[in-house]
Amino acid sequence: MNLLYPLHNLGIRNKLLTIYSVIIFLAITLSSILIYFYMKSTIEKNIESELQNSTTTILNMVRTSAALSLKNYLRAVTEKNREITEYFYGLHKSGVLTEDDAKKQAGDVMLQQSIGKSGYLYCINSNGVLTVHPREPLLGLNISEYAFVREQKSRKEGYLEYDWKNPGETHERPKALYMTHFSPWDWIISVSTYREEFSELVNVDDFRESILFLRFGETGYSFVIDTKGNAVIHPKIEAKNVFDFKDADGRYFIREICRQRSGKVIYSWKNPGEKVHREKLVIFNYIPEFRWIVASSSYLDEFYAPLRTMRNITIIAVFSSLFLILPLIMRISLSITTRLEDLMKKFEIGANGNFSVRMKMESEDEVGQLAAYFNSFMERLEEYSTSLKEEIRERRQAEKAMKLSEEMFYKAFNSSPNAISITTLKDIRFLNVNDSFLSFTGYGREEVIKKTYREINLLPVREDEHLLLKTLKKYGRLRNHEMEFLTKAGELRTGVMSAEIIELWNEECMLSNIADVTETKRLEKEIMDISEKVRQKIGQDLHDDLCPHLLGIEALTKVLKKKLEDTSAEQSPLADKIRILIREAIGKTRSLTRGLLPVYLVDHGLEASVKDLARNVEEVFGISCVFRRSGPIMLNNNTVATQLFYIIQESLHNAVKHANAENIIIDLSLNDGKNIVKITDDGVGMPEEAYNGGMGLRIMALRAKKIDASLTIRRNNASGTTVLISFKKSVDNMEMRHE
Repeated sequence: MNLLYPLHNLGIRNKLLTIYSVIIFLAITLSSILIYFYMKSTIEKNIESELQNSTTTILNMVRTSAALSLKNYLRAVTEKNREITEYFYGLHKSGVLTEDDAKKQAGDVMLQQSIGKSGYLYCINSNGVLTVHPREPLLGLNISEYAFVREQKSRKEGYLEYDWKNPGETHERPKALYMTHFSPWDWIISVSTYREEFSELVNVDDFRESILFLRFGETGYSFVIDTKGNAVIHPKIEAKNVFDFKDADGRYFIREICRQRSGKVIYSWKNPGEKVHREKLVIFNYIPEFRWIVASSSYLDEFYAPLRTMRNITIIAVFSSLFLILPLIMRISLSITTRLEDLMKKFEIGANGNFSVRMKMESEDEVGQLAAYFNSFMERLEEYSTSLKEEIRERRQAEKAMKLSEEMFYKAFNSSPNAISITTLKDIRFLNVNDSFLSFTGYGREEVIKKTYREINLLPVREDEHLLLKTLKKYGRLRNHEMEFLTKAGELRTGVMSAEIIELWNEECMLSNIADVTETKRLEKEIMDISEKVRQKIGQDLHDDLCPHLLGIEALTKVLKKKLEDTSAEQSPLADKIRILIREAIGKTRSLTRGLLPVYLVDHGLEASVKDLARNVEEVFGISCVFRRSGPIMLNNNTVATQLFYIIQESLHNAVKHANAENIIIDLSLNDGKNIVKITDDGVGMPEEAYNGGMGLRIMALRAKKIDASLTIRRNNASGTTVLISFKKSVDNMEMRHE
């Protein structure tokens, strides 16, 4: 609901007059109310604080006075019984009584006395043995295990408080005693009483006047009652039970005080001789050892008298302020509305199309600033009109261009032979896919949209999804990353994926392009398989056909030499030369055989083949090629050994032919459960174009992937190149990923 709606038809002058009057009235009234209640709260706090402090002071005074009165009483009883003991000791010393009779009669006198309801006298000696006690079975018992007895043995004189439970009682009760030492008999004479009976031993007259002397306000006072409602000390009522007293509302406020024992209560009260009930505040505390409640009370109207005076002054101030301020508001309103009416006329002229109208600058106040803004507005209005028309024309052209761009993107998106999709970046949830994507995965559009990669299990290797998100968040794009995708039919297809982060509807999304290379990979594998078969066939033919043939020729040459030695000695050296050439041909044929079929035909495995390869590099090219091995490397899988040999062979070829290396190191090692093959050279390093997909490197990468190995090629800091191949330690039962 709009509170100003009733004023909407009034003029500005009347609105200002009404609003300012209401605001000033409310401001003064609310301020006065806040001050009033703040003062009231402060006064109440001061009242409670004063009464609380007074109650605490009285409580301490009562407790101190009562404790002193009690201590004096116990000391008087103790000293009196010491005098009695000295009397009987004197009878013993004069020979009237034996020592035992004197002790017995002195003890009997002590036991005949009662202290309060259940207090009594007893004696112990310096060893803690009871010599006098109302319970005869305890006589002669050493009670030094109790802490207060040890304290008595140590001090022998003075006042002591402790907790005690007599035999047959269920719990300990607080107790106090006063003791004195009678050295001739080594008696520590003790007067003991329970603290809950202190009130019966205290003389209230010792501190009555001190409590009644305290006053609060005009008629406030302090009083003391016990937990049964008996008035112990009161200026008006004494020796009377007030437990059933009620206030004007019929509330038993004394019962509340006795039940709470500590706190505050507000009640209505009328003292004897008064005519009306008045509200009264009482603050009270409890003294448990006397079962007394000490209270301080005062009438509230005596404390609130300054508030009533302040309230009357505030009311007068509110109406006086309105009487003085209203004429001033009228004058200010008139000065504002006159110039506003002039401005309204100028606006009316401008609304009719006359943009040349202007306001006169007569002041620099808000109305003057408004006139300046009006003039500036009118000056720019025509410019804005022209500019707006031009902007509308440009916006229409931009809308046409954007529509054309969207059409082009839509056509490119749907006509691309690659699988294109748009997903959210947060959870890779599909927003749109093209027809090629549906053909690639085998899903229908309704089966994909609003689903995530995981929900349709598009990436069977979870690490690929993690790598995809990590790369996009770090670099903002992904380029030509090969992954395996699972179709709806459960077929694994290989794709090269590129992706970029785009923003759609204020949300980060991913635009991805997947090129299906499954068939290409299959053809590459077939080519590799055919190459392996041809290589093995040539190596087998060289080993099985050519090598035996050359060995036969070498044997015939040896026979020919012997015959020439017998018939034509000068022709015999020629036969030796032929034999040497044939041996060289045999050696080269064997080396060629090992290169084409390095492991399968060599019984002692990969290590020996690599050693032979290193030796041949040294012999043929005249450079250093060192083979090192740290740890056992066992390969029982001939396919893995063969592919590793070809990778090493290609690496050595690149180092010699392209990098002009002088030193090459081949290192086979075992680290963290993986076999590591490292080839390091000191050549000029591989050229940049070689890293971008040369045929040799592509074949090396394909061979590494075929045996599920990791291939890394990097340029060294100083010079040369390092080729690193790592694969699992156990490869006996290895299966090819694409097989």
